[in-house]
Amino acid sequence: MPPLPCEETKFVVRPRGGLCSSKSGASVVAEAIWCAAGLGLEDRNTDTMCRNHLQNIMVVRTSSQENVKRYVNVEDTMVAGQRHEVGAYVAALHATCKGAIHGIPFSDDPGANDRKIVNARNPMTLGVKRIKNTGIIIVLFDGHKVPNYVSYHSTLIKCTLYRKKVEVFYACGLLGHRTDVCRMPDDSVCKACRQEEDHVCELICSLCGTKHLTASRECQHRYQIPYVVRRRRGLSARALREKSPSVNVDGFPELNDCHQQGQPRPSAPGGRFKSRGRCRTRGSCRSRSPYRLRLGSRSRSGARSMSRTRSKSRGGTRPSPSSGACFRSSLGPSQGKTDAPSTRQDPSPRADCGHAW
Repeated sequence: MPPLPCEETKFVVRPRGGLCSSKSGASVVAEAIWCAAGLGLEDRNTDTMCRNHLQNIMVVRTSSQENVKRYVNVEDTMVAGQRHEVGAYVAALHATCKGAIHGIPFSDDPGANDRKIVNARNPMTLGVKRIKNTGIIIVLFDGHKVPNYVSYHSTLIKCTLYRKKVEVFYACGLLGHRTDVCRMPDDSVCKACRQEEDHVCELICSLCGTKHLTASRECQHRYQIPYVVRRRRGLSARALREKSPSVNVDGFPELNDCHQQGQPRPSAPGGRFKSRGRCRTRGSCRSRSPYRLRLGSRSRSGARSMSRTRSKSRGGTRPSPSSGACFRSSLGPSQGKTDAPSTRQDPSPRADCGHAW
């Protein structure tokens, strides 16, 4: 239903006798109710009427107490030349809640119950109503809090939050409406599984899906969640969201221009990043470099001497000892003796690198 004015009086009209407001039209049913109440165009100018298609009822909002009295006296309406019985009553006011007290004797009439409960001992009570022919009385309180006890003629009786049962009509198998306001009273389906005749019946609850009758005593979902509970949960969830820290997007550092524009990072020529191998510690690099240089110098000098001997052997000349002596004399006294240990000691490892050749 659309939102209606909350400060006005809420009135409910239940059409009975198979009258379907969806088929007849909301405007047609509303005009029939206004005619039955004796309200003209000027009298109902401030009233608002709306249809609740799920429960098949008409909801009226009015600010005139005179119109409320006229709506209460409506007993039947004439729609499409056929008379239909209706039930009208004043609904609970806005910002109110309901409680239930048990064990009230049947001898007390509605007037006596009103005098014993709605008094100075119970300042928050607004009205009372008995549930059919039971000992349960519904008490209407101002605000969204139900007291734990209610004074009933100077006797404290425990009061609990009133929970309304889910309305179900087993003839049509639909939820949300009662038997007297059913739109399809002639349609009959299976009470257990809501299927047509000539079938194997299997119990399935429409509320919880377990194997029992819909809204039976063992069903845990047969009671509706009261508005007070739903409102309290909503306020708790809102307070929790306000206390939780919110993510500040402006506090994050901004990315660079390349990332914001979606451009790739600049790469090295050749398509790959070239990395130079560097020693992690300067001491390890110094300890390894002289050994590698000496080993490389010896291998290269050995390869050069082998190539010279092969070239001379192919030419047919045999090397003489004098040629080796001449070669050693040409190199000098210090360079001719490569295998002799050097008497000079250089503490710096870079000195070995300089004398590799």
